[in-house]
Amino acid sequence: MHVGTKLGVVLVATTLVSGALSAVAGAAPPPVPGQDGSAAVQHEEEGHGPGAIEVGPEGAARAMNRLLVRDEERVRLCDGVVLPADGLNVRTGPGVGYKKVGVLAKGSKVRTDWDSIQRRDGFLWVRLNATQWIADYMLGADDGAVRGKWYVNYSNC
Repeated sequence: MHVGTKLGVVLVATTLVSGALSAVAGAAPPPVPGQDGSAAVQHEEEGHGPGAIEVGPEGAARAMNRLLVRDEERVRLCDGVVLPADGLNVRTGPGVGYKKVGVLAKGSKVRTDWDSIQRRDGFLWVRLNATQWIADYMLGADDGAVRGKWYVNYSNC
C-alpha cells in the first residue's frame, strides 16, 4: 500500500510538472490544415513543365481504380516513360514531405510497383525501388470536376 501511494504521488507530480511546462512554453498542437476552416495546403506539381497527359472522368477513374485493386502482398511491375518536359521528382517516400533526391528527365524509362500505390498530398505515389518513390498521377482540383494528370505513360498496365 505504501509503494502504491508513492507511485501515485510521483505520477501526479509528473503530470503537474509537464502541464506547467507546456503552459509556460505555450505548447499547443500545430493546426491541421482545413480544420479551422482554412484551405488545405497546396503543393507544387511533382512533374515539371508541359507534357503530362491530362484526363477527364474516364482517365481519372482508371487512375483511382488502382487504389481498389492493389494487393500489397504481390508486386505488379509496370513499365512507363516520364512525360513532363522538365522532369519528375524522385523522393524517399510517398509524399511531398519526404526528401527530394533527384529528378527523372523527360523520356526516362521507369519500372514502378503499382501495388505499392498510395494517395497523399493530391498525388498517387508508386515505388520505384526500396528507397525511391514518384508521383505518377496528380489528382484534379477539388472543384467538382473529375480530372487529373498522368506524369508517366505506361505501356503494360
